[in-house]
Amino acid sequence: MVITDLYHPDEEPRPTRGAALPGIEYAGRYGTRTALTQGWRAWLARSLGREDLVNVAPARIAAAVLPGGAPACAMPVSCWIATPLHLSAGLAHVHLDHRGLLRLPEPQLAALAAAFASTFAGSGFTLAPLPSGEFLLRAPGIETVATTDPERCAGGEIAAALPRGAQAAGLRRTAAEIEMWLHAQGAAGRIAAEPPVNALWLWGGAGAVAVPPVRAATPRLLACGADAYLHGLWHLEGGRCQALPANLAALPQGDGAAYTVLALRVAQGLQESMQSTFTESLRSLDERFIAPAVGRLGAGGLGSLTLIGNDVALTVRRGSRWRRWRRSRGGLESFT
Repeated sequence: MVITDLYHPDEEPRPTRGAALPGIEYAGRYGTRTALTQGWRAWLARSLGREDLVNVAPARIAAAVLPGGAPACAMPVSCWIATPLHLSAGLAHVHLDHRGLLRLPEPQLAALAAAFASTFAGSGFTLAPLPSGEFLLRAPGIETVATTDPERCAGGEIAAALPRGAQAAGLRRTAAEIEMWLHAQGAAGRIAAEPPVNALWLWGGAGAVAVPPVRAATPRLLACGADAYLHGLWHLEGGRCQALPANLAALPQGDGAAYTVLALRVAQGLQESMQSTFTESLRSLDERFIAPAVGRLGAGGLGSLTLIGNDVALTVRRGSRWRRWRRSRGGLESFT
């Protein structure tokens, strides 16, 4: 299980106000801790035996689900995951709240893609909807530079995460033009999201461009969640990433899956209930997915569980609970 938008600035854990997080705290106390120096996506590719995909640009992986797939992003056309955001502007800074990490429904993706095609006709730019609720931007003439996954910025200011330098000028100019276009779309009442989309964060373009072909479907592999990379990776594995169910018990084919990946998002809970806090949304994820999975370990129905957040993997197995000498770790302490 990956909590994809759980990152701590400056390695300080986010306050959880003493909330009970039994699943997370169990994994923190009894689990084996591994630092993920390349992030959870590279870790997942390796776990599936896909070393050939570890250094491929995330956008090229995401593009695999589209008609024509990743080869359609042949050079000199660069590919970028374009994540819809709602940014909040202050007097001196621009802030990205977790609620601003958006996933759009298919009708709105299609409508915005069509409007983009009309506005940017002749530019060579295309904006294609992805099944994760994000877009893929194909952009000729933009140099590929290192970028930051927007989920790493959630809960803070975005200035430090923006690409810099002369090579990034084209990418930043394109992002600014898209923001102006989105502003016009919003003013015309064509954006129905709440909160409204006012930016597309362009990222994931740097890395190898050659993507291996789709493998034959592997039985008993299951992935659920709204993440462009995860959808593309599962397509290359010969499968299809599915929507995240309401809870662990509702997993499709859950009992028969030998390897299951769930992409959990704090942002989703905050968007479903505008009165919820970060802590309450995290607690809900723990109650619905993480703690029940820990319970299955105890009952012998699950061989192992790996919980990932903040570039840390915590792996617990059936016998891990006998490590009683390990001290308890409250809240999110284990992810520092």
